[in-house]
Amino acid sequence: MRAKEIDGMKGALIFLVVLGHFLLPLLGFGARSINLPFDLIYSFHMPAFVFLSGLFAGHALRSPRHWCKRCLTLLWLYVCFKWLVFYPERAAYQTGGTRPDFWHESGTPWFVLALFLWTLALPLFSLLRRAFTTAPVLLLILALSLCLGDLDGRLHLTDFLALDRVIAFAPFFYGGTFLEEKRFSVWIKNGGRSQWGIMFVAAVLALYFAFQSGGWLHPYQNLIYGVWYTRLDTSAMPELVRTAPWLLRLFWYLASGIISAGFFVFGKLLVRLPNFGAGLAARGERSLPIYMLHRPLRDIGLLLGYPAYFATNLRLAFPLLFLLSLLLVRLFAAEPVYRLFLAVQKLPGKALDVLLGPAEKQRKM
Repeated sequence: MRAKEIDGMKGALIFLVVLGHFLLPLLGFGARSINLPFDLIYSFHMPAFVFLSGLFAGHALRSPRHWCKRCLTLLWLYVCFKWLVFYPERAAYQTGGTRPDFWHESGTPWFVLALFLWTLALPLFSLLRRAFTTAPVLLLILALSLCLGDLDGRLHLTDFLALDRVIAFAPFFYGGTFLEEKRFSVWIKNGGRSQWGIMFVAAVLALYFAFQSGGWLHPYQNLIYGVWYTRLDTSAMPELVRTAPWLLRLFWYLASGIISAGFFVFGKLLVRLPNFGAGLAARGERSLPIYMLHRPLRDIGLLLGYPAYFATNLRLAFPLLFLLSLLLVRLFAAEPVYRLFLAVQKLPGKALDVLLGPAEKQRKM
C-alpha cells in the first residue's frame, strides 16, 4: 500500500526540484524574483527528498534477493541516466568526450548513484543497528559525514562517484531508513501545537536564509549542495570554522532538518486538500521518472538559449518557469511515460530471475 501523505510530499518536492533546476542558470542575473525562490527551495528540498526516499529503503532488506535486485536496479538506472543526459549536456555545455564518464558525477544523476551506494551499504548499518541500537549507529553515520567532508583535501577526489554528496546527505537517508515509514506517518498524523511551532520556526529559518544568502551567508552557501569542505570560501569565515569546517556542516544539518520537518507538516496540510492532494500523491509516486527526464529537457533549453530570453524579461522568468515546471511534472508522470519507465527499470530484476529462477521456486527449494 502506498502512503498517500508521503507520496504527496514527494510530489511537492519533485516539482520544487524541477523548478530549481530551471531557475539555476538564471542566478547570475541577480534578480530577487529568481534568487529568492531558488534559495528557499534549496534550503531544504534535497535533505527532505533524501529523507523521504530513505523511509522505504529498509524494504530492500526483506531478503538478500530483494537487496540485490534493488542495488542492480539503481545501478542500471544510473547508467541509463548518464546516457540520457550525456548528449544534451555535451551540446549545452560544449563538453568533450564520446561517452559518459560513469566514475565521476557532479550533475543530476548523482542522486541515483547515491541511492545505489546508500542501499549497497545498508546491510552493514542494519547489522550495526541490531548490535548497538539505532541512536549510536546514526551518531556514527553523522560523525563519519562530518569527518569525511575534508576527504577531497587529502585524496583529491573531486567528483569521483559523487562521494561529496553521498557522504554529506547520508545522515538524511539513513535517518529516514531507521525511522521507517510507519513511525513517520504516526508523527505526521498526531498533529498538535508542537508541529505548528516547528512549521513557524522552519519558515523563519528558510526566509532568513533566502534573504541573507546574498549577504553575510554568501560564503557558506555551497553547504546546501553537500560539497567537500575544500569548495567552501573559507577566506571570509571566522577562524573557528576555518579550522573546523565540520561545524558548518553540523549547523546545516540542524537548520535544514528543522526546515524539512516544517515542510513535512505543511505538506501534510497540502495533501489533505481535495483533488489537489490526490494530484500531488500521483506525482510523488512517480517522482523518479520525473527526476530523470526533466534534466535533459532543461539542457536542451539551455542550448536553445532560454536564459538569454529571460535576460531581457526577468519579471516573466519565475511565473513562466513555474508553469513550465508544472507542465513537465504532469507530462512525465503520465501513465504511458510511467509504464515505459517501469519496463526499463524492471530489466535487471527480470535478468536476475532468469539467472536464479523465480523467487517462488527459490523458496520451495
